[in-house]
Amino acid sequence: MLRLNYEKRDLGFSFGLAVAMMVISSLLLTLIFGEAEGWKSWLMQAIYTLLIGAVAPVYAAITKTNPLTAMKLNVRPRWAHISWGLAANVFLIFGMMPLNSMLMDAIQAMGLSRPAVNLPEDITGLIIVGAILPAFCEEAVFRGTVAQSVSSMRNRLGAITVCGGLFALFHANPAQTIHQFVLGAFLALLVLRSGSLWTGIAVHLFNNALVVALNFTVLGRDDFWSVSGNTATVLSLLFAGLVGFALCVFGYMRTTRSFWTGSTEDETAKRNTDSFMVLGVAIGVCVLLWVTSLFA
Repeated sequence: MLRLNYEKRDLGFSFGLAVAMMVISSLLLTLIFGEAEGWKSWLMQAIYTLLIGAVAPVYAAITKTNPLTAMKLNVRPRWAHISWGLAANVFLIFGMMPLNSMLMDAIQAMGLSRPAVNLPEDITGLIIVGAILPAFCEEAVFRGTVAQSVSSMRNRLGAITVCGGLFALFHANPAQTIHQFVLGAFLALLVLRSGSLWTGIAVHLFNNALVVALNFTVLGRDDFWSVSGNTATVLSLLFAGLVGFALCVFGYMRTTRSFWTGSTEDETAKRNTDSFMVLGVAIGVCVLLWVTSLFA
């Protein structure tokens, strides 16, 4: 008989499988494609993203879990939740871009190479590989599996914090660590509160599409967000973005119904030591990759 929900013990195992897939697929694709450029680079990234997304159905099969039910794919999206998510996401992007720039400045000031976040100007590749695939694949893993495994936690703020932290660590991108943490936590809140993975997919897709669109404007230039070079404008956008995001989250929490029911897991059940050990190792690998990327 198939399980219908993920439990806290699934957190370590599912995230560990995602990290293992990330490391193995990165090594194999590098061996196959080498320093790929052009369409080969896009193909390499597409395969990588699809392999990461495959972790969700593979883990469901291994653990004999119904993926549609456990990942909340069988629940129709609720437009009030999506609408608040889209509005909050606009403010989040404009609030986080200055912080990303400040973080890159701080890294550079330490004598390290400035992290690169500029996207290549290839609209087709960006739409398919940079926007669409991650919205579906990353949501399946991080909000459909990882977030659902902590949905039964009594400390709901702690649950979304864990989700945001693991999402940021997995990407191992120092230049966008804060942004990815907040985005990951917010998407977890949207999915768990709305009770539907489709909410996260819709908002994540919008987030990626907006970033792609901005890449073809002056707002896509790194120098535009430099506090030292454009102080008044950047600080104004930073303040407006963060305040707007906070107000949207407040409005979302006050005006929408919560469908965050969690699972039927017994909170007093014995903790699974193996799951915590796997989680610790996976986090350690991500931290190592994060630090290594600083010196790349």
